[in-house]
Amino acid sequence: MKRKLFHIMFALVLSVTAVAQETIFPTKFTAPAEFNTGKVHISVLSRSEHQMTTNFLFERGSRNSWHYHPNATQVLMVLSGEAYYQEEGKPKQLLRKGDVVTTAPNVRHWNGATPWSDCECMTVSDLVPGEEHAVQLKKVTDEEFTSPIKHETMIVRLAEIEVYPEHLREYLKFANEVDRQSVEREPGVICLFPMQSAEDSTQIRILEIYACEEAYQSHIKTDHFQKYKQGTLHMVKSLKLPTMQPLDPETMKLIFNKQR
Repeated sequence: MKRKLFHIMFALVLSVTAVAQETIFPTKFTAPAEFNTGKVHISVLSRSEHQMTTNFLFERGSRNSWHYHPNATQVLMVLSGEAYYQEEGKPKQLLRKGDVVTTAPNVRHWNGATPWSDCECMTVSDLVPGEEHAVQLKKVTDEEFTSPIKHETMIVRLAEIEVYPEHLREYLKFANEVDRQSVEREPGVICLFPMQSAEDSTQIRILEIYACEEAYQSHIKTDHFQKYKQGTLHMVKSLKLPTMQPLDPETMKLIFNKQR
């Protein structure tokens, strides 16, 4: 009996350790299923009479319930991964590492990880004497969770890729194939334009323009993109995907109209 109990406890320790290694701050316990969907790991980093700092690890697809903080402000900071955040009556937002959201007192809202990415975030919440930290409401439905994100502008990125020299020729075949198929088959993929540095052929740049966030998320789930992604993992030495801000989106649209 003791041996069996030891193995159970050891497995639990390994499980917690594996999660902790993936986070900046160790996670101490799992949030109750009553107020969360999926696995949400929590650790209270500090607490005083007037403020509390909490670290969350949302496993992909997980989220908390609709809730609000009575007479208290909360600041949410995304430390890694991609997250959803939504306030009642407003569109759902996509958040990435470095994004910060301030929730005003008594505003009903929810947040969690996207279906494709874990998310670690930190919250700093005011504590009001005599008030609950959070009032829990209904759970976020699957329809609310999977609803499309509305964007007013296109997404523009300049992918910065360095390829191992021994895989360069093979990588270029993969890249040219996925770029051509994506532009031909996906209406939301406006441009995938690969370029190669004249000074260093292993330095690849791809100008990426998508009609909206939904178009981008649809793109990365396609079979042709997954074939490229999985087939070139061992070929890519480094990858950066900085999002660029178009200075004049209307003129950019005219450029593509001119090509017609």
